Amino acid sequence: MSAQGRDVLVFGAGGFIGSTAARHLRAAGWNVTALSRQDCDLTDAEAVARVFAQRRSPCRVLLCGCVSRHFEDTFGTLVKNVAMVENFLRAVKPGQVESCVYLSSTDIYGNRPAVPVTEATAALPEFYYGASKLTNEMLLLRSGLADFPVAALRLPGIYGPTDQGHSMLGMFARRVLRGQELTVFGDGGTLRDFVLVTDLCAVMERLLGRPHHGVLNVATGKSMRLLDILNLLAATAGRELNLRHAPAGARSHDLVFDTAALRSAVGDDLTMTPLAEGARILIDSLQAEIAANGAKA
Repeated sequence: MSAQGRDVLVFGAGGFIGSTAARHLRAAGWNVTALSRQDCDLTDAEAVARVFAQRRSPCRVLLCGCVSRHFEDTFGTLVKNVAMVENFLRAVKPGQVESCVYLSSTDIYGNRPAVPVTEATAALPEFYYGASKLTNEMLLLRSGLADFPVAALRLPGIYGPTDQGHSMLGMFARRVLRGQELTVFGDGGTLRDFVLVTDLCAVMERLLGRPHHGVLNVATGKSMRLLDILNLLAATAGRELNLRHAPAGARSHDLVFDTAALRSAVGDDLTMTPLAEGARILIDSLQAEIAANGAKA
């Protein structure tokens, strides 16, 4: 691939996944233009149009920007998230984009998907955030507005260093380290699959190099009971768990994924970091952050 063919725009580069992806791609030799919300607000159609008006050669695109459901899950969330993709599609001129990777979510499957979940599992989102992701997939993949392949990655929980406690696993780990109470809904037997952010970056890089058009579930394929995950975090941190049990909630459902389509798209040699190893990476990064903040105090 030529140097020009390795140009990539990363939208949402100020966030956890976007910033990690920009660093990963630079280290791998890609020519990265990293755009945070301050550089280009995707909800501002004119700002997005200016980015592509300045492009003189084709590029690849990572669309990482969105309003996360962890901050807001309202009709306003849906409107903003859909506007981001609509503005992107309207700004791109024919031939400007070679391929695109869009970060979607397994929230599109709703609260009671049949397992194992595949890309053919019915999309039945029950919240605004999931509905916005499904709408954006339809705009990118089926509307005819894109003249380039788009890989829409349906993500479960993504975690890792620099997540600032915004990921579910990062939040759990911080509370474990602080000895704070954690609420477990139901008996803690809910199955979950968490993916280390650097593994996601490896997936995205491969899809930039070998474009795919369609949806892909990004998962390890090895789900664990939530209570076992919390015990793993506590053991890794050398802490005792402080648990409170509450009745099962709307999200107390299993998520188990079939990863055959992902491996077909990116290669069977892709390796996903086991959660035991990923937990050590996460805990070590948080402990270093806590120590650094203590030194500054």
